[in-house]
Amino acid sequence: MVVVINAFSAKVGGGRTYLYNLLENLPQEHVKVYVFGYDDLDQFQSESVRRVRTRFPVYNPVLRLFWECFILPVWLARLKADILFCPGGIVNTRAPKGCRVVTMFRNMLPFDEQALADAKSIRLKFKNYLLRKRMLASMASADLVIFISDYARRVIERYISVNRAVTIVHGIGNDFFVGNKALARPALPFSGKYILYVSRFEFYKRHLQLVEAYTLLSESIRDEYKLLIVGGGGGQAAAEVQSFILGRELDASVFLLGEYSYAALPALYKHASLFTFMSACENCPNILLEAMGSGVPIVSSDYAPMPEFGGAAIRYVSPDDPQRISEVLAETLSDPVLLQALSARVIERSLDYKWSRTAMLTWHALFKIANT
Repeated sequence: MVVVINAFSAKVGGGRTYLYNLLENLPQEHVKVYVFGYDDLDQFQSESVRRVRTRFPVYNPVLRLFWECFILPVWLARLKADILFCPGGIVNTRAPKGCRVVTMFRNMLPFDEQALADAKSIRLKFKNYLLRKRMLASMASADLVIFISDYARRVIERYISVNRAVTIVHGIGNDFFVGNKALARPALPFSGKYILYVSRFEFYKRHLQLVEAYTLLSESIRDEYKLLIVGGGGGQAAAEVQSFILGRELDASVFLLGEYSYAALPALYKHASLFTFMSACENCPNILLEAMGSGVPIVSSDYAPMPEFGGAAIRYVSPDDPQRISEVLAETLSDPVLLQALSARVIERSLDYKWSRTAMLTWHALFKIANT
């Protein structure tokens, strides 16, 4: 079987992690994979996997659209592809006869009306409107759509009927299963205990509400626990948090680390006293899953699909209510028995999410659709 993957959408974050793990867990069956993507995919080249280079300027989105519409079909015919897999969620390629098209739904924001209502940028709203139209058209025409949460599947099936669909949730990398391992504490700009939130700054990630909630904690709790926020991104969401910290003179208790080495995250999770995840818009919350693998007690947003993944192993709270967030944080941090119980629960729950299983189910779904 010949599988062609259009991986140009996998530049950073979860898309790249997904692709890495899919290629690392290639099955033993006879399969040849051709990947159109960026230079970092060279590391996966083998007898079965080949990264195909193109001189076309695909970094430009308009020119990449041209490449997908007119040049990629030629490659599919030349390679005699059985499957065209577009994990980015948008298909701009008419596949030749006999080549099945598979896509994946990953980006929830274009379909989250509540989150978009909070967006202050008209340009962002219009961009997501266009994305929604293209994604729906892509999923409606695909031979198979892979969903990464049941919640996401329900959302899309309110809009369209898909030909075939399967739900395959993302996994946790082996490096993040550190619940029962001893790791050195990472170098940080403070000593002592900390509450951790790992997430890029986006308007729907509710960083500001978390910082506000932290200020409502008792002085004794704030003296004992710093608030550590890790993640890149800028714009208005980051500026509002930075302004709030300066205005309240919180620079000695709230720390923004910015971008952080992915390889160093397991130790950061492991040494946190409590992990928070306040996002109001997710499809499959990869960061939440990684935190679960570390065994850190977790207080999470109660927005779907977080309870689908965390189950009873996590405490939930509305990310829009700083007062209630503060109360749940205080209750949790003040109860050592509860903290220990939450840690044990997330370790057990995390075993349901392994990349090897995700990859196995994905390859099985691709083989099945190729043979129908």
